[in-house]
Amino acid sequence: KQWYQRRVAITAGGECKAIVKQATCYGLQAASHYDSDVVNYGQLASDVSNMEELGNLACAQARGCFLQVSAAMEACKAANADFVQDTIDAAESAYKENFEDKAAAFAKSSKGSLLGDLASMALDRFSSADDIQDFIEEHLTEGVKSDASAAAEEAQALAKGWCDDGCTSSTARFLEGIFGHMNGGGCDDASEFCGECQSRAASYFARNQLPCCIEKVVRRGIVAYDYVIANYSEALESYGAAVGSGLSASGLAEAKAIRDRVVEEFGCVSAVYSANRPECA
Repeated sequence: KQWYQRRVAITAGGECKAIVKQATCYGLQAASHYDSDVVNYGQLASDVSNMEELGNLACAQARGCFLQVSAAMEACKAANADFVQDTIDAAESAYKENFEDKAAAFAKSSKGSLLGDLASMALDRFSSADDIQDFIEEHLTEGVKSDASAAAEEAQALAKGWCDDGCTSSTARFLEGIFGHMNGGGCDDASEFCGECQSRAASYFARNQLPCCIEKVVRRGIVAYDYVIANYSEALESYGAAVGSGLSASGLAEAKAIRDRVVEEFGCVSAVYSANRPECA
């Protein structure tokens, strides 16, 4: 309980107060806004201004909040040499007291589904915080650490550039426009892009250019994806095979169906993007 109270005091006050308050408020409103069997692009369009406000607030105050939390963590470690381990122990105790039985019940009731199988595998593999730490240490090579550090620096620089250039608001105006244009006329499900939604998106791009803010992030993402495939494809295939071997026949079939759907939808998005790439400096 004391651990929880300290965490709340650190994240809900000072430089973090506004962000935490607005993020919590947005989460509650979003739960109501998207409480429907099918979410359409009109719902997305009407929510863009809320995401814009939260994004601009993050640009203004996220760094200060991070520094506040970081300073608090350092102070805790200075006052208690066992702070990190104590925090891990407290988190593990909280999980066992509040969630372990629920997780086990979910895995049992959902047996044969993809999520149920994954939950069962996780519960079998990780029974304590030590198991998680051993797993991380087994796979966290020096190369992975170096790449992760470089990726974090790149992400920080990209985020700073995004905020400095006012990209949140320019992106919001573009998203409001394209989501509003796509909504209707046979495009009535935001979980589907191929088909009528793809056609309506393409027609919007015929008269509106993708903001260079977004293009820059997309290009960086493609570069990062290519690097991961070039350097970690064998490891990813190994992990995938290991997970696949632990799935039930029905769980594996569900996973393959999801993969095929994602590949198809990504192909449609990629086709529209490739045909309408903006000319940016």
